Amino acid sequence: MKVTIMDVANHANVSKATVSRVINDNPKVANEIRQRVLLSIKELGYRPNAFARNLANNSSNVIGLILPDITNPYFPVIARGIEDAAHQEGFSLFISNTDNSSSIEQEYIQKMVGQQVGGIILIASILDEDKVNELDKLNIPFVLCDRFLTNTPFDTVSIDHYKASYEAVLHLIEKGHRKICHLSGPGLVQSAEMRRQAYSDAMQAHNLEPCIRIGDFSYASGYQLMTSILKESMPTAVFAANDLIALGAMNAIQEQNLKIPQDISVIGCDDILFAQMSTPKLSTISVPAYQIGVTAVDMLVERILGDRSVAKNLIMAHEFIQRES
Repeated sequence: MKVTIMDVANHANVSKATVSRVINDNPKVANEIRQRVLLSIKELGYRPNAFARNLANNSSNVIGLILPDITNPYFPVIARGIEDAAHQEGFSLFISNTDNSSSIEQEYIQKMVGQQVGGIILIASILDEDKVNELDKLNIPFVLCDRFLTNTPFDTVSIDHYKASYEAVLHLIEKGHRKICHLSGPGLVQSAEMRRQAYSDAMQAHNLEPCIRIGDFSYASGYQLMTSILKESMPTAVFAANDLIALGAMNAIQEQNLKIPQDISVIGCDDILFAQMSTPKLSTISVPAYQIGVTAVDMLVERILGDRSVAKNLIMAHEFIQRES
């Protein structure tokens, strides 16, 4: 009779997941347990085939990653964290870019499921209850990365976009600003919605008139939105939904021979590398993007290997970085 991975697990008094980790030379396995499993493999004469060698649950050793916009410098940092952690765990990475299209996102999800990836890390363009219900029917591990919904069956890892944004707007108010504009990301993107709501709530709490312009998360959008605002009014501060928008807005401000921050202060969000390279250097909300990626992989591998069945919702710490803008 052919020896199975379950036979090895029973013989070594460990789980199938642990046997799989030993076979894949995962460094997280304690040496005593590793030696016990290896001895069982030798005594039983177990020979894992290539498929069983990858995982013990009939899925591949490939993790899927779905990004909304690979050209945004923020997301490659998350992807690098995911790639490094996946490699450490013995997984390969299949990356897809959706250009913030729900239909393309769904297409890639179906392709990844069809190719039996071990699990999927999803940075969704739109995330709501209907989307969660659709994903739940696929019966595959998901981690929702940089997005957050409570009471879902999936693991999530993100910062508190609302809290971070509220703090940024409050910082401007405490500096004496009363005419603060918000340059928002797309209307249905969850992180953009949370930042926009935080801005509105902070302004309302201090009896200030909101000024919101909705675009996308690009440099060009920031430039266009700011140019339009300056034709109509003269704000003293801008809170942008991400750093690319903020940098575009700064360009538009400076083209009007206005000085930053003397005439208009600017705060972004994400702390991409370009935020430190601008003139003046951009004040922003620092997001631990790389660590978010690493954590997403840790959570997904736990699910793939069956080490955990209860969903985790992790909120990573953010930091306001005051520079020159």
